[in-house]
Amino acid sequence: MGSLLTDVGRRIADRWLSALVLPGLLLVGTTVVALLLGHGHALDARFLLRTLDGDISTMDGRPAAIGALIVGVGLASAAAGLVNQALAALIERVWLQQWPEKLRRPFLTSRRARWQRADDEFESARSLASAPGRQTDLDRLAARRSRIGVEPPCHPTWIGDRISAADHRVWSQYRIDLVSAWPRLWLIVPDAVRTEVSGARDRFDAATRLTAWALPYAVLGLLWWPAALVASVTVVAGWQRGRSTAADLADLAEAVVDLYGHDLASALHIEAPTGHPLSHATGLRITEQLRKGA
Repeated sequence: MGSLLTDVGRRIADRWLSALVLPGLLLVGTTVVALLLGHGHALDARFLLRTLDGDISTMDGRPAAIGALIVGVGLASAAAGLVNQALAALIERVWLQQWPEKLRRPFLTSRRARWQRADDEFESARSLASAPGRQTDLDRLAARRSRIGVEPPCHPTWIGDRISAADHRVWSQYRIDLVSAWPRLWLIVPDAVRTEVSGARDRFDAATRLTAWALPYAVLGLLWWPAALVASVTVVAGWQRGRSTAADLADLAEAVVDLYGHDLASALHIEAPTGHPLSHATGLRITEQLRKGA
């Protein structure tokens, strides 16, 4: 047990170092550059070196000052990592939760209109799918609709819709309430499945952290314009990674129900015919039992 705890502690420390402290150190360094250069010397490397040379020379023969500087940089990097965690939680809420009505309405109205147009085009093409060469167009139109949403939009963001679509699709297929069923499924699935789902969740969390780093760089962009470019690239990369990891996570959640729904019914002592997909009747019995009448 002692060696296990040591190994777990080492892994946590490694994750903290790679995910938060090192990016925090980069942010601290960028902050120093931004304060020294400003907009007037934004790309003047010689000016930066001369300024740093002068600052460092004042520390000659002052080991206490050097030590304090190193400690200060380390603490600032750790603090930046903690702030990033808080901002990442905020980013996740923005992606997944419903927004206030006045903010949500224009985004949701636009996404619903775009999705409806794409769905109308898809349905029109499907009526002609038997014609030669139409299947390629059907696949293209289906992919175009999915880029807006795999289900009719109900969230202002694609990521929020993709995660909630897993609930809707599982309910439509099996009449199982995924929110109620998930903790029980988690207890009965093999370790390999838990590892896969946990890895997908970790990758989604990493996407929120990446996006969150864009916020302090955007603030630094007010002092040093290259930081604004870093913020722009970071937020685009984070959003793209968030979309792909959210899709993976939702697909895995649906796959768990597809593959282990019968095991859940068996664990709850609900009869489900083997060799056949779960019926709506069985799914409703599972949901009723898990909700406990609520």
